Amino acid sequence: MTWLHRRVWRALRDREAGASSIELVLYAPLLMLITFMLVQFALTWYGDSVAGAAAREAARVARVGGGTPAALASAETRGASYATAVGGKGLTDVRVEVVRLAGDQVRATVSGRSMELVGGLAPRVSASVEGPIEQFRPDL
Repeated sequence: MTWLHRRVWRALRDREAGASSIELVLYAPLLMLITFMLVQFALTWYGDSVAGAAAREAARVARVGGGTPAALASAETRGASYATAVGGKGLTDVRVEVVRLAGDQVRATVSGRSMELVGGLAPRVSASVEGPIEQFRPDL
């Protein structure tokens, strides 16, 4: 094999040298974006779970309290404190609304912002729970 053949063979063999570096530069941002989106989705899901748990607790307090205005106010306070106690920073800017509906029903709605990796990208999540007001009915 002559030196010309060796040189041509080496040029053909080394033609793809550095291709993996270019591929890494092209695909790394895409992989990081997908990872970022998955983590943000998980944090939003967690915030939604915290909102649901706080709404159930607020509805429970309002239902057991008989649906009175004092019970509704107590339920709103309990829902906000429960969201902080259970979720920590998983749900911020918490708003709790507990209302009495027609027909001895109560509805608790908890909304807030889920945790976010970059400010302003997390959606607002909310959860509502509705149930009958607990009433004592003596045996006949």
